[in-house]
Amino acid sequence: MANLLTFINSTFGSVELLLIQLMIFFSVTLGIGAVAFLISRRNSASRRLSRLVKQQDTIVAEKGKLFEKEDHGVISKVTTVFSPSTDGARKKTRVQLLQAGFKTNKSYRNFLAIKILLTFLLPLLFIIRSMFFRLTPEVLAVCLALAAFGYLLPGIVLKIMIKSRQKRISRALPDALDLMVICVEAGLGLDMTFKKVGDEIRPICSDLSYEFDLVNREVRAGRPRSESFRNLGMRTGVTEVQNLMALLTQTSRFGTSMAKALRVHADAMRIKRRQFAEERAAKTAVKLVIPLIFCIFPGIMVVLGGPAVLKIWKAIFPLLGKGS
Repeated sequence: MANLLTFINSTFGSVELLLIQLMIFFSVTLGIGAVAFLISRRNSASRRLSRLVKQQDTIVAEKGKLFEKEDHGVISKVTTVFSPSTDGARKKTRVQLLQAGFKTNKSYRNFLAIKILLTFLLPLLFIIRSMFFRLTPEVLAVCLALAAFGYLLPGIVLKIMIKSRQKRISRALPDALDLMVICVEAGLGLDMTFKKVGDEIRPICSDLSYEFDLVNREVRAGRPRSESFRNLGMRTGVTEVQNLMALLTQTSRFGTSMAKALRVHADAMRIKRRQFAEERAAKTAVKLVIPLIFCIFPGIMVVLGGPAVLKIWKAIFPLLGKGS
């Protein structure tokens, strides 16, 4: 029995020490991240000045980045070693980077470099912190967990960025479709329609504006229009954009009325956006159940039932005292 108690005490002691190490490690990491964020964050004046810069200069700069030469340095060689062996996995990662808005040739290499760095850096920092304490099997298990977390973290952040960008594009697409209908009915061609809509939609959604401008540049460079439309759907990953590109491809191929097709699609998108808003409004009542149960109802029960509980307590305990 004594041995069992000793084992339990030693185990709980090591667990408490491990929790202390984890708390210190994450506190220091979050502190360093917060300081780096505050240093790198631009002030309000610089943000206002950046809005005054011409968007065309930004587009030209991003266009130049699309054709940057690959670097063959040490980082490139290391990332090549740890790169996925199959072409399908590499292509999937590159498509995800495009959907997140990273269009340069170096983005894939930088993404792998971040994954490798976090995979080895987090366990190394925790081991350095654990050198002041006893190195136990629990510490090694935490190091393995941190390595897995560091390897998966860039992918998780990338998916969050993809969803955020797709949401911005989906919100701005109905307005862009209305502008396309106006431009086509006014007599503009499809290429000029993309250019005009891209320029007008830029203050609302710069991502969709850039994609429209890129399609226009690809068509001017000689790429087939159907292929440019397909690339646009692939780069965004939004189902509505892919449906729009398929609609434009079929309309151009069969020679049907472009304005009528765009108007029908714009009406469908507007109805879908309204239905999505109604769905979110209907979900609000269900989402309010959790804060009601855990935050509001306990306070109401304390206010309403507290005096009654105190009176019952005072009525019972004197009787218990007399009975003893």
